[in-house]
Amino acid sequence: MSQSIREVISPLNILSKSEILNVSKSFKSVQIKKDDYLVHAGEPLDSLVFLKKGILKTGSNQDQESDVSQSKDFTFEGNFLFSGGSILTYQPFPHSIHALIDSEILVLTLVELDGIYESIPGFVAVLRQLTQDELEKQEMLLNLIKIQSPQKRYEHFQRNFAWIAAQLPEGKLAHFLQIPTLELSRIRKKISLGSTF
Repeated sequence: MSQSIREVISPLNILSKSEILNVSKSFKSVQIKKDDYLVHAGEPLDSLVFLKKGILKTGSNQDQESDVSQSKDFTFEGNFLFSGGSILTYQPFPHSIHALIDSEILVLTLVELDGIYESIPGFVAVLRQLTQDELEKQEMLLNLIKIQSPQKRYEHFQRNFAWIAAQLPEGKLAHFLQIPTLELSRIRKKISLGSTF
């Protein structure tokens, strides 16, 4: 299911094919093991990050299952990491970011990013559009969480993101959907038995 940087940027129709190729070639692959940290709270993230494979979680403590949090705390495959103050503001992240599962990221240092800005000025517009798209996706998910019942949230997620649901432990999935873990277990059990509510 993982997308390449080219597949994410191309539909925006901002850069030429050669510019997209040059941008994608500039990123370097880095492997992150499950539970390893990409950045700790208060540290600046000195790279633009694209999540090629895996799941990243943003939060104050990876072991906190009961804290109230929003779906924006997760970054899934095929997305750039826009968290905290965002890479565009060069601000330290207020929370830690770690891998929920073994992950692969593609990174571009801020120095290299500045070089891309100079050689491919349109990349600024690309990041702006991707940031806006990400904010819209977050808003849609938050509206889903606010409006829909826990069962409807889970069913929607299963229909549209089954590959993610299969990788998330039940507690993390419950956290993402803002459903108590015991209630999610009950929903999954009833659905598997073909029961209705």
